[in-house]
Amino acid sequence: VNNMHRVAKRRRAKRLQNGSLVLTSCKLTFKLDPSTGNPAKADTYVIRESNQLVEEYMLLANYLVAQELILTFGDNAFLRAHDEPDTSGMKELQTVAGQLGLTMGTTSSKTVQDSLNEITRRSSPLVVKIITNMLTKPIPEASYRRAGEDPGRWKHYALAIPYYTHFTSPIRRYPDVIVHRLLDASIQVKKHGPDSDEAKAIMEAVKDTGATAELDQCAGHCN
Repeated sequence: VNNMHRVAKRRRAKRLQNGSLVLTSCKLTFKLDPSTGNPAKADTYVIRESNQLVEEYMLLANYLVAQELILTFGDNAFLRAHDEPDTSGMKELQTVAGQLGLTMGTTSSKTVQDSLNEITRRSSPLVVKIITNMLTKPIPEASYRRAGEDPGRWKHYALAIPYYTHFTSPIRRYPDVIVHRLLDASIQVKKHGPDSDEAKAIMEAVKDTGATAELDQCAGHCN
């Protein structure tokens, strides 16, 4: 575990260095009364290094599975993409930051994160919360989509990576089930060999017009 932790810390540092955005919002945690089972106390949830360890390997798994699906199925890979933020909203944020005597870079996720780091060093926790909260408006929510032919639509802005998917939570997220099925199909193609009848049948089924339409419909419904 300690070895995995050391690797995770290096991966996290490199990810942040490459421009990955960390927008930490406050989450509540409750302590329950053992006799009644009712909430007795509320507090802010503390994110520990153990959380970060798990997060790094989840991100890595999701990234590598997305890569596998793209390599096998191309435009029928099922991805979790994140578009660029709204420019007008980011300009408004720059204006507010300027009025507080702060500088907010908005040209990329890296400049945003670098600015947040500087604001955190120079300002009160309340100002940091306000700026972070304002960032959630111009930055859109990530969305599920079939990859399509344009690699520009695969990108994940907040993670600063070229593609990503949701693979790690199939018991609580249906898109992950779709991804598991596609990954299984990809493994079967490799197992039988790309020139085998089995592999050709799988590829035809996944790339069929009906399957393509179904993936698009599924992505829209999940969003």
